[in-house]
Amino acid sequence: MKMNRARALKSGLSGVLCCGLPFKGFGGSAAELTFNYCSEDIIENLATVQTEAQGQTKNIGGFIMMMQGQPYLITAQHALLGADRLHFSSPSGREIKPRRIELSTQSDVVRLALADGPGLAEGTAPEMGSPVAVFGSTELENAQTEIYGEVNGIGADIIEISAPFAAENSGCPVLNADRQVLAMASYTRESRDHIMKTGTRFENRTRRFCQRLNGMQWQAVNWKKFNEAFGVPYLNCRTMLDDISQILNSWAEGPLDVVPFEGRPQKPLGAWLEKHNAIVSESVDIGSGRREFYAAYSESAAELSKQCRTQSRESYLLAEQRGLTDFLIDEFESYGAVFQAAADIIDRYGSSTY
Repeated sequence: MKMNRARALKSGLSGVLCCGLPFKGFGGSAAELTFNYCSEDIIENLATVQTEAQGQTKNIGGFIMMMQGQPYLITAQHALLGADRLHFSSPSGREIKPRRIELSTQSDVVRLALADGPGLAEGTAPEMGSPVAVFGSTELENAQTEIYGEVNGIGADIIEISAPFAAENSGCPVLNADRQVLAMASYTRESRDHIMKTGTRFENRTRRFCQRLNGMQWQAVNWKKFNEAFGVPYLNCRTMLDDISQILNSWAEGPLDVVPFEGRPQKPLGAWLEKHNAIVSESVDIGSGRREFYAAYSESAAELSKQCRTQSRESYLLAEQRGLTDFLIDEFESYGAVFQAAADIIDRYGSSTY
C-alpha cells in the first residue's frame, strides 16, 4: 500500500484533496486515556526543521529516535529536497547539528545522524485497534500538540490511523502508549464517493497514512551535490504542479475568467499567466472580435499545455539519472505522468472554447 506525493497530487487533478486543517488533540477519547504522558514529557525528543527555499521559510516537524544504538533525527524527505538552507532545533530552541544525511531508498523519509541522544525507542509491530498519538508542532499553530486515535490499517511499510493529523504534521512521530515510535506521519487522502464504499468505514472521509521505519534501507549522500542535482529539480516539479493545479481549479469554476493566483508563479509560467490574463481582460466586450478572442485563448491554452509536456519529458529524464533512490525514481516518473495528464486536460479546455 503506497501513495507517494506526486501520485497524491495526480489524484488532486481528479478531485482528490490531499490535506486538511491542523487538528489539536481531542479530549476524553478512549485512545487518549491510555496515554500517561504528553508532548512536554518528550519535548527533547521532538525537533523542528526550518527550511528556506525559493524565497520562502517553512517549519516542519521531526523527532529523534534510537536506531542501531545511535540517535537519528527523522523527518519527511520531500520537505528537505530543494531547500537552500536547513536549520534543526528542539522546541526549546536548542540547536541540533547533524553529522550526516541518509535517505530512505524506498520511502519519503530521511534520517540525520546525531552525535548523542536522547532518543525515542523503536516500537514493536503495531496491532489493529491499538491506541496511537501523533506528537509535534503544526506549522500554522507553532505549538506542541497531541493528536489521538488508533491503528485501523496495517501494511508492510505503511500503517493507517484514525488520529486526525493534517499535512502540516508530516514528519512528526506516531507513538504508542509506551513512548515508542511506531511510524512517521506521512500524508492524508480524501476518500472519494463510490457505491462500493457506501456503508463502510471508507465512505466520505479523510484517510491518514504513516510510514513505518522498520527494515528500511538507507543511502548516505553528499547533501549539497545530491540536492543540486535532484533536490532542486524535484522542488521545481512540485512547485510547478501546485501552480498548474491553481490554474485548473480556476478554469473549472470559470474557464473564460481572469485566472487569480496566490503567490508568485515560476518562470516561464508567470509570463504565460500575465499574457493569458491580458487576453481574457480584453474580451469583456467581445462583439465582432469573438472569433479572434477564441483563437487567442486556444493558442494560450496550447502554450500552457506545451509547458506541461516539456516538464513531463524532463521529469522522465530525471527518473533515468544514476544515483537516485528508488523513492525519487518513482516520484519523478509519477510527475512525468501527472504533467502529461495535466496537458491533456488543458488541451480539452483550449478546444472547448470554440
